[in-house]
Amino acid sequence: MKGNVIGFDADTNTGAISGHDGKRYDFVTQEWHGRGAPHHGDVVDFQPDGSRATQIYLVEPEYVPPTLGQFVFSPEGRISRSQYWLKWVLPVIGISIVVEVIAFVALAPGAAAVVVGIYVLLLLWPHFVIYIKRAHDRDRSGWFVLVMFVPLLQFWPIIEFWFLRGTIGSNRFGPDPVPRS
Repeated sequence: MKGNVIGFDADTNTGAISGHDGKRYDFVTQEWHGRGAPHHGDVVDFQPDGSRATQIYLVEPEYVPPTLGQFVFSPEGRISRSQYWLKWVLPVIGISIVVEVIAFVALAPGAAAVVVGIYVLLLLWPHFVIYIKRAHDRDRSGWFVLVMFVPLLQFWPIIEFWFLRGTIGSNRFGPDPVPRS
């Protein structure tokens, strides 16, 4: 039967599941077969035994890659390092080179600077959205992006966003974007 974890107390190693049949089932940690501790809202598959839940397995939600519009404009969800580098950084670098070459070859220096300035402004929101999703992948709030503006601390978020793997498995921001091998 499927259900949702409605609570877990790490001190007593007990919790409760709301079964999809509308009943409440209590459980103990020994019956939990998921990675890490149970969290409120986790979808689980379990065997009911009276008012107890046994053989509880976490049902991992499947990661659905965002559409281009969601990827660039929506701060919801998570993206992996490979998505960050291959779908954002490399294309932006390539397009930036093309825009700058065309602007400075075809236009007067003042007009070229305006075109490049507009291009940079157009990238501001998507840039923040991408960093927020990388923060989510690391199980951090999107507000963590603001640490990049604090002197002496600004390099740590860059290290996290560019080089560190996100949370393995689902976190509070969604399923893991890295497929399991």
